[in-house]
Amino acid sequence: MRLPSTLAAGRVAGLVLALSACTRAPDSASAPPTTKMSGDRYVKRAIRQSNEGVILLPSEKAERVYELPRLNEIAHALREPAALCFLSRAINTMERSADDERGFVGVPEGQVKIRARIAPSGEVLRTEVLETGFADATMPACVEKAIVAQQFPQNDGGVNHYIDVVYWVSLGMQGDVHTAEWKAHVRREQVAAGVRAKPCLQGRTPIGSYRVHALNLVDREGGTLVNRIDGGGLPADVRPCVARAFRDLRLPRVPEAFVRPVWAEVELTVRRDGGIEVGDEEWLRRVELEERVKRAEQRKQMLGGDVGDGSRWTEDTTDVVDDAAVDEGEPPADVPKAEPAKPRTDPGKGGIKLDLGTRPRTDAGAD
Repeated sequence: MRLPSTLAAGRVAGLVLALSACTRAPDSASAPPTTKMSGDRYVKRAIRQSNEGVILLPSEKAERVYELPRLNEIAHALREPAALCFLSRAINTMERSADDERGFVGVPEGQVKIRARIAPSGEVLRTEVLETGFADATMPACVEKAIVAQQFPQNDGGVNHYIDVVYWVSLGMQGDVHTAEWKAHVRREQVAAGVRAKPCLQGRTPIGSYRVHALNLVDREGGTLVNRIDGGGLPADVRPCVARAFRDLRLPRVPEAFVRPVWAEVELTVRRDGGIEVGDEEWLRRVELEERVKRAEQRKQMLGGDVGDGSRWTEDTTDVVDDAAVDEGEPPADVPKAEPAKPRTDPGKGGIKLDLGTRPRTDAGAD
């Protein structure tokens, strides 16, 4: 489980900054902080402008020992294990809530400032939490472990130095979750996940209905980083299979996002005859059929109404009917009668106008 590595970073004297891709450097980047007060303001602005990030604040002595470009690399390196702390905790603590604007409660978000004592060898000797805004006590401890595991540059001075590490994380506002497009997309994805889960239940689940709830934490590319399900009474050996089916749920790509939560739920029914039904499966089938018909019509327009191999498109289906496969006489009832072929005209004769105009364009992804 890895996070996207497209980052934006800024560096100023006495302060090393690694922010998420959705941020812009704080306004004070052109005027580096020279006092504790100005440094605190810098950190607060960075937290307001980004959903997650790491800032290193070396002491005055450490600043003379460590090269800032190297510390900048370390700030970036700490982002992934710190974000994994967030993901590992969030998938266990987050719950759906209609009372919260973002739709979730129990989000382990906040910020923490940890002092790391570093030996001349670059090993982290110990850490100390100076300040924390995390309500979840496990988050600072997890970030401390990530800092202890980090190797810092060696120094020839033979003395220990300290660097303060600031980490913060938040889901952000998730404003698009209230749009009709978002709701329609999630509805489709959750039903598709239910369809994928049908084989998991086949022959392994008692007769009855099971309402499955799933929480997926999705990255900026739209893929699931981690997920969990509430199986609604499903047998224990079936749940991992169903969870894998929901793991393939995808969202549209949002380059400036950090982590996006998705709550999906679907009803699976095991019939007496052994068949499996999925709530809204017929709706999904109609939607997919309409899309196939639309793509077929686009392709038909692109090909000028002829697929170019002796076949023709029917008007009420996406299937292609092969003329050679239809016996002479009346065609089957479900196959429309072909229009009489017009006599071919020799294009070499004068007086014939050839249509050399461009054909209608279709989407590049049309099948």
